[in-house]
Formats: sequence, structure tokens, C-alpha cells
Amino acid sequence: MRKMAKFASLALVGAMVFSMPVMAKEVGAPVAVYLESDSDIGDPAETVAAIKEDKLIGEHMNNAVTGIWAMDKVTPIAQGGDIIIDGEKTNVTFILQKPELSRVYSAKDYAKAVGGTVLNVVKIDTHVGFGTANVNFYMPGVVGTENIHVLQFNGDSWTDLNVTEIRADHVVADLTSTGTFAFIVEP
Repeated sequence: MRKMAKFASLALVGAMVFSMPVMAKEVGAPVAVYLESDSDIGDPAETVAAIKEDKLIGEHMNNAVTGIWAMDKVTPIAQGGDIIIDGEKTNVTFILQKPELSRVYSAKDYAKAVGGTVLNVVKIDTHVGFGTANVNFYMPGVVGTENIHVLQFNGDSWTDLNVTEIRADHVVADLTSTGTFAFIVEP
């Protein structure tokens, strides 16, 4: 009887250990293959690269972010080069990637607090060092009369950046480093 009780106790302990919830590291959207209905898959290397970035094929091919988990409506954003770095025109392109979900939630909270709306949140990277980069973001749907703020996440808060121009389909801002950026329209 005692052996049976020990066995039952060990079985219950084992069941509890293996059934405990595990916290997963947040990495963004679930990994899946994303194809637009009109996609020409073409080069398999491009498909693999898009999958690694958790992007649609079109997002990868156009250096864009057109959709984000946890946001129903997103203003697409792309970056095509011709960045002015420290006052000199270059052919550098900044790489746009999808942000961590925690940054999306944080941007939504910030926008709500100021009475605004998040247009998009992106992670920006480059292989080029710079002091100040004047970056032209292509954002189809922007009219040019909106009060759009570009904010950078700095550890625990959002910092407003200098927006130098807002015109039809474009928002131009000065960046001083790479990181996560939110585009928020305020009333």
C-alpha cells in the first residue's frame, strides 16, 4: 500500500511539473509563410528571407511594413533610400522590420494618452553609422495636412523626434539612432 502511495505521489508530482505553464519569449508574430494573393513567389531565397523577417513577400521585397499583429488598421510604411546623413545625400536605405508586440502595445497606450492614433510602428536598422539622418518614409494614404509625430522608444518611454516635412504619401523625420519608431497622428 505504501509503495502504491509513493508511486501515486510521484506520478502526481511529475504531472504537475510537466503541465506547468511556460512563459515564452516574445518575438512578435507567429512564424508563418505569408503570400499575397497576387504573389509571384519567384526566387526561393526571397521567400526564405521574408519568412525570417516574419513579413509578407511584398513587405520584404519593398522594404515595407504593411501590417502588424495587434493592430487592425495600419498605414503602410516603406523606405527607399536617398537618406541625407549628416547633411550629405547618400544612396543608403534603412531596413524596416516589424517591431516586438510589447512596443506596439506601448505605442497604442501612448497614442491613447495624447488622444492620437497609431499609424504604424517599425523597427529600423542600418549598417551605416550616422549622427543625424533625414529619412523620407513613404506612407501611402497620408494627405499632408495631418499632425503626424514620429517617436522613438528609448528604454521605457517614447521621445518625440523632429519631423521636417509631411506631404502627400510622405513623412520625413530626423533620426539620431536606429531602434523602434511609432508614427502617431494627433488631433
